[in-house]
Amino acid sequence: MNVGAHIPSKNAVEEIKMRKGDTFQIFISSPQMWKSPKPREDIDILQDYDGPIYVHSPYLINVATPNNKVRHPSRKLLKDTCKVAASFGAKGVIVHGGSVGEGGDISVGYDNWRKALEHVEDTGMRVLVENTAGGKNSVARYMDSIERLWEVIGHLNVGLCLDTCHTWAGGIPTKKAVRGFNKLVKKIDLVHFNDSKDGFESSRDRHENLGKGQIPKDELEYVIKNCKTDIVVETPGGLEAQKKDIAWIKRRLKK
Repeated sequence: MNVGAHIPSKNAVEEIKMRKGDTFQIFISSPQMWKSPKPREDIDILQDYDGPIYVHSPYLINVATPNNKVRHPSRKLLKDTCKVAASFGAKGVIVHGGSVGEGGDISVGYDNWRKALEHVEDTGMRVLVENTAGGKNSVARYMDSIERLWEVIGHLNVGLCLDTCHTWAGGIPTKKAVRGFNKLVKKIDLVHFNDSKDGFESSRDRHENLGKGQIPKDELEYVIKNCKTDIVVETPGGLEAQKKDIAWIKRRLKK
């Protein structure tokens, strides 16, 4: 189990060393723009890094939506992101599950996910679907929906990323989420390990530093003991706060 953080893309290897982490996650393009990533100038440094690297795709991507004006550029941006991530040997590209919108047919979202994964298949990059905190028509918020999604896409080069803040805010009890994800896949590919500023089933995606939020500590510790996979914190506060969060996890791994 490697433990690390989502960090600034520039000088990423130095950033994670300062946090005393073993893995890291970065954006390789703006998370809020429809702009494809450029080839990395630091590709040699990233290729030589001795831990796994994860790439988080832009937040705008929604491959599930029936809206062509969003779905088509989402597929293109996802493919371009996968290509650049593959160039330096990233272990996975994380994508939020997305939504079909109010009143939409959620089964259409599952099939749109299948088409999106087939579209990026030739990049060789593994796509990791991340569960989401809000939206009643989100394809990856509730456990039953995630299970149905996996019936459609589980045979493809796809994995699961469990976000602890999202399961909590989305209304899936933490232990149920871990057990459910473990039933769907041989191994959960990645954990986004975040406390939550808000209460259970709040639908609010606001991360907090570990032990300072609303998620009971025993539930967070259950994740550490039962997921057996790489862990990345996406917590606030910058270098020093994330360094403490990484240490918080590593102390519990030793127990």
